[in-house]
Amino acid sequence: MPSKYAFDFDPQETNTSHGLLVGMVPPRSRVLDVGCAAGYLGDALKDKECIVRGVELDPVAAEEARAHLASVVVADAETLDYAAEFGAEAFDVVVLADVLEHVRNPARVLAGALSVLAEDGTLVISIPNVAHGSLRLGLLQGRWNYTPLGLLDETHVRFVTWDTLQDLLTDAGIIVSAAWMTTADPLATEVDVDPALLPQEVVDWVRAQPLALGYQFVLSARRAVPGETPPQVEPLPAGPVVAPAESPTIVSAREEVEQLRRTLADREDELRAAKEIIAYHEAAALEAERRLRDSATWRVGNAVVTPLRAAKRAFRPTDPGKG
Repeated sequence: MPSKYAFDFDPQETNTSHGLLVGMVPPRSRVLDVGCAAGYLGDALKDKECIVRGVELDPVAAEEARAHLASVVVADAETLDYAAEFGAEAFDVVVLADVLEHVRNPARVLAGALSVLAEDGTLVISIPNVAHGSLRLGLLQGRWNYTPLGLLDETHVRFVTWDTLQDLLTDAGIIVSAAWMTTADPLATEVDVDPALLPQEVVDWVRAQPLALGYQFVLSARRAVPGETPPQVEPLPAGPVVAPAESPTIVSAREEVEQLRRTLADREDELRAAKEIIAYHEAAALEAERRLRDSATWRVGNAVVTPLRAAKRAFRPTDPGKG
């Protein structure tokens, strides 16, 4: 059964992580592709006269990769002794393409990569952005549903934002040299979001947040010089973001929701007006009663009626049944 991570891609397409990664690797480099899957990335690098070796956990995918790479080691990227397997400074470039999110201890993988990287070598890394707008909108709807591939790949165990990724690399002694982000509209990904139930103002607000359109971060990095302060680097958009056209069903649902909101607002206005009318009449009735009690007629009438009531009680006939 083919690996689910085996797919074709266009190395010239810059708004994909793999297209960007291929562009970052200098021609005729010695390359280690950690998590090489079926070898599709290494196959593209052969066109740049690179010598590519791979590390892959899945033996079936590793077997496929052997057709494209110089060699493949079947091993766990977290536990492999890189230096013992390949030797120190064995590679000009180490590629970690969508790898760090799959391991529980990414710092160990980064340390292994540095142990076989040439002194002036380059790390090339891609990793999903957990703060992408689609995930923000999904959480607003209470949704976090894993998928076979994508931002919430069912095998992901680590999640990063741009800030936490930089912290991870800095702690590992790695400096980011340049960074990009592939871009995707929050409503145009595989993430479970129901746009018909979202106010358009909320969607627009999320779209405007920093790095919310970044689907994956793709960067080149190097070994840090002892005592070096990491520079402030922000990922550049790798492509334009095109909002998806809304389907007739979504448009109809959104219009229905807006109509319901307007109807509810009208009913709330009517209820508020009715309460004001009731309150007005209650106040008017109380005021009329107060004025009546303060009037001379009320006082005279009360003065006459009260003694009559008392006299009537005094002369009430005695009940024959009582002694």
